[in-house]
Amino acid sequence: MERKEHQDNSLRVEIACYGNDIRYLLTEEGIPLQDPCLWLDLISINSYLTGERYAYALLRYFKFLMKNKINYKEVVSKRVIEEYIKELLGLGEKIFNIESRMTFTALNTNITVLKAFYHWLEDEHKISNNPVHYTSRRSTKAPFVNTKLLYGQVWNYELQESVLNHITYRKKANHLKWYTEAEIQGIKANLLSLRDEVIFAISVETGMRIGEILGLKIEHFHPFDPSLHVVREQNIENRARAKTKERVLFINPLLSELIQTYLNTERASSNIYSSNYMFLNLSGVYIGLPLKSRNYLRILKDAAERYGLPRKEIRTHSGRSTRAQQLVELMRDNPDLGITPTFIDEELGWSSERTIKVYEKGYSNRQKKKIIERIQPVLLTKKDD
Repeated sequence: MERKEHQDNSLRVEIACYGNDIRYLLTEEGIPLQDPCLWLDLISINSYLTGERYAYALLRYFKFLMKNKINYKEVVSKRVIEEYIKELLGLGEKIFNIESRMTFTALNTNITVLKAFYHWLEDEHKISNNPVHYTSRRSTKAPFVNTKLLYGQVWNYELQESVLNHITYRKKANHLKWYTEAEIQGIKANLLSLRDEVIFAISVETGMRIGEILGLKIEHFHPFDPSLHVVREQNIENRARAKTKERVLFINPLLSELIQTYLNTERASSNIYSSNYMFLNLSGVYIGLPLKSRNYLRILKDAAERYGLPRKEIRTHSGRSTRAQQLVELMRDNPDLGITPTFIDEELGWSSERTIKVYEKGYSNRQKKKIIERIQPVLLTKKDD
């Protein structure tokens, strides 16, 4: 069977926007590839960010197939997948430079995408043989049986043990889990605009994610019954998206007044495009456009660094964690307030009851420390006696 030879640059990921919807397409010479595009459209229903990540992973695989003159439907043996994994890891003919070793997470994502794509093709009866199909029973001959590599996703591929030498594991970041009251005041004092102070205050006082905060529109703020409404929208202008449940968060009057002051001053003077987003860029070439998460993270790191905190430990999620920890401590220390696990789940938009246990553990550790601090003077007194 004669195949047309292609160039890698004829394959690309393109973006299609319609209103507030965004989809990622895999195209060849500008023409959408039907099956990949249908699958990516399905993947993107809940989150276009997932669609973006999967599209570029699929693009990498299709470029590999194109270079080897193989059609994706003609891949019936896992041998092709094995060769692709080797190439990802820099073995044989390399796509990636071996000096920049691939991380565990990146390799895991690439293989997960292949599995999902081929399982979809099989379910849709578009292929008769699934090259990534495997049973739950592991072969004793597989070199990865006794490892946790990719959590069992590639154990049955016949790769050499040396593959392990080409995978790097990201060092766990030492982030600031939650703020003390002194740190909250210190960071707040070093934020350079009212807008940034409002965002930080909302994060700490409501526990909203940064995507939820930057996705707020003017109509989501109710000053007369002080509250913020978390709404799940695509927000393609700044990719700020609510990952948790839609909910209404009642805020204290002081925060409501702070928001109104910002809306009537900094935002009013920078809203040159009549945007309905609450938080806009205040200056520069992007003035009037919605603020993006990565920009606010830089602002937050700058403020924390000026206060004296290590820059690398700062993350936008710490405000949410702080609120969660505060609610757990209030629930345990002040039962008369009526705070329950259900209330905390509703406030933070958690869908799993297990999430709160992480913060209850933090509470327990703090309580242990307090007990030790109370015990120590007693022990010293007895020792002196």
